[in-house]
Amino acid sequence: MYRRQFVKLSGVAGAGGLLALAGADGGMADGGQTPEPSPPGPGGANCPTPSALCGFPSQSGGRYELWDKVQVCLGTRTAPATNCLRTTSDYVVLNGMPQNSHNFLLLPTCRVSGIECPFIATTAAPNYWLDAWINAQPGQPSHVVYPNIGLGVNSANTRDQDQLHIHLAGIHSGIQTQLNAYDSSITNNPANWRSQIVPIWGLTSTGMPAPRSYRVLHVSNLNTNLFMLLRDSVVGPTGANMADQALAVTPRLVGNGGFYLLNSEPALQTPPGQPGGTGTVDFLLAYT
Repeated sequence: MYRRQFVKLSGVAGAGGLLALAGADGGMADGGQTPEPSPPGPGGANCPTPSALCGFPSQSGGRYELWDKVQVCLGTRTAPATNCLRTTSDYVVLNGMPQNSHNFLLLPTCRVSGIECPFIATTAAPNYWLDAWINAQPGQPSHVVYPNIGLGVNSANTRDQDQLHIHLAGIHSGIQTQLNAYDSSITNNPANWRSQIVPIWGLTSTGMPAPRSYRVLHVSNLNTNLFMLLRDSVVGPTGANMADQALAVTPRLVGNGGFYLLNSEPALQTPPGQPGGTGTVDFLLAYT
């Protein structure tokens, strides 16, 4: 399986948001014509130097099964059997597990263990988040068929595969409704992102409502490297660990649009009465 099979409940349950989970989210926020992803190019992408933080190309099997699949798509391995939905010089797109019309994965063609790899927060890295958003749109092999789209990356301790993978999935009904209610107080200033903490009710893997707190930022587009933005605006100023971070993206359906960035970590310092943080995006995203 390519995500956590359970999410551990922790923190204090907040009073708001439970009823919103039952509401509909409205239409897709696809917003006009989607550009085609770039085709494979000669030589591939610049890649990080192999290391303990970023991983080693020779790693295989077990927690590196997704890396094996990337290599199958690139033609450098013959197994395991892999349905490669798209292969470019920067990334490949695969079906998630369980396989359905709203569960896909985008993975670097570089050996990148996960969010802790410093390479992904540099100018040398491709814009994986924008690539993921483009690939989730209608007309793409990995079109996410769901009322609204959610993209997400889990922390190092909550994932079960050690090759960076952005989930292209649905976002649970009611998440958008809650974000709409908080919209007037959600900052669009990255310098304030670390202190903009709101409680959001999501769902456990068994479908039970559960609250977690997230730092939320509104951005107008996905043209910025979001890993770099997270490192510079949150992780560095707070002295946190990049490996502990979870990051999710979903459209902003009010005002002049754009996107919400939701970040959390288990050690998130929350205001009194708010639920604790989390290292997984699984409370937010709908895979089944």
